Amino acid sequence: MHPSTLLLIIFLAVAASSTTLWFYLSLTEPAAPEAARALGAEAQAEGLAFRAETAVSWVSLASWLGVAATLAYKGVVRHIWSRSMFDYSVFRLMVKMRGATTRVKMLKSLEVPMNRYQLSKALGIDWKTIDRNVELLKAYGLVHEQSSGSGEKLYVLSPQGRQLLELLEKLSEP
Repeated sequence: MHPSTLLLIIFLAVAASSTTLWFYLSLTEPAAPEAARALGAEAQAEGLAFRAETAVSWVSLASWLGVAATLAYKGVVRHIWSRSMFDYSVFRLMVKMRGATTRVKMLKSLEVPMNRYQLSKALGIDWKTIDRNVELLKAYGLVHEQSSGSGEKLYVLSPQGRQLLELLEKLSEP
């Protein structure tokens, strides 16, 4: 699950529960026994209820602001991504799908042409995983294959791959 989605779920849960508690506290009066009222504890009980209601209202407000901020962030990311030349399938491949971080690391490593053995060593991943991810990146046009003089396959970042790395860096800036 993406961190912003997890944060949104947490904010929504806190906002809903604190708002419900705030409504409950604002609609009910503090119940104090008759003996405590006679001793002046009524004012103390009302003060405690007022402080709890105030604290819960602030927590509720802050959590609803967190929901709004998270949704705004997700909207900004969606807007920036939609202005780029990449479609949603590339977004899923490079951000949402399992192995996305590996593919981003691969793209960063391929600033310099490398073969699958060099990529495997640089990333600490077995060559089968490298092959599978390189094929995905080639299918989306993010990586090109070159032949070296010895007949070995070298992989190099395509211009689209460079643009994608720039976009991902732009999105990761605070």
